[in-house]
Amino acid sequence: MKHTERQHLKDNELAIALGQAQSWAGSNSKNLTAILIAIVVVGGGVLAYMAYRNNADNNARAALAAGMVIEEARVMPPGPPPGTTNDPTAVGGQAPGTYPTEKARLEAALPKFQAAADAYPSHDAGITARYHQAKALVALGRFDEAVKAYDQVIAGGSGLLQRSARLGKAEAQLRAAQYDPAIATLKQMVDQKDASLPADAVLMELARAYRLAGNTEEARKTLTQVIEQHADSVYATEAKTEIEKLGKA
Repeated sequence: MKHTERQHLKDNELAIALGQAQSWAGSNSKNLTAILIAIVVVGGGVLAYMAYRNNADNNARAALAAGMVIEEARVMPPGPPPGTTNDPTAVGGQAPGTYPTEKARLEAALPKFQAAADAYPSHDAGITARYHQAKALVALGRFDEAVKAYDQVIAGGSGLLQRSARLGKAEAQLRAAQYDPAIATLKQMVDQKDASLPADAVLMELARAYRLAGNTEEARKTLTQVIEQHADSVYATEAKTEIEKLGKA
C-alpha cells in the first residue's frame, strides 16, 4: 500500500473517531455537564478545606507562640521606684516582658497554653500547647490537672511528644504520691519496648517509683535489671549505688 493511501486511511479513521466522539458528547451532554460541575465543586471544596486548614494551622502556631514567649521570658526582680536612685534613666518597677518570679511567669503562660490547646485540639501546635500546659501545671503543684492534660496529649499526640507526655504523667503521679498509678504508667512504657525510648532511664524511674511506694524488693529487681541489661549505660553506676542504699535502709 502506498504511503498516500495509508495516510488517507488514517485521516478517515480520525474523522470517524471524532465524529463518534461528537455524537456521544451530544447525546450525553447533560451527563457531561453534571460531571464537570461535580469536578468543579469537589475541587473547589478541596481547595477551600486546604485553605481553611492552612489558616487554622497558622493561627494555632501563633496561639502556641503567645505562650512560648511568656514561658521563655526572663525572671528578674522589679526595679526600685522611679526617682529613688541616682540613675535618672532607670526604669522603675517590673521591666516589660519580664516576671518577678518563676511562679508568676508560669501563671501568666498557663492560660495562653490552655487557650491554644482548647481552640486547636487536633492541630500539632494545639497538642504541643497542651503538653506545655501540663508541664506548667506540674511546676505549680496542680498534679491532678496535669495528669488529665498529659492524657490528652497521649491520646492525640504521636512520636516524641507522646512519649514525653507519658514520662511527664508518671512524674506528676509520683509528685502527687499516686505511686501505684505511676508504677502502672512506667511499666506500660517498659513493656512497650519502644526502641526510641531510653529504656535505662525509664527503668530508673520505675525503680524510683517502687522505692517511693515502699516496695524495696521490686525496686531492687528493677535496678538489677538496669545493671544487667544496660551495663554500658551511665545509669548502671547509679543503679549500683541505689541498691547499696536499699541494703542499708
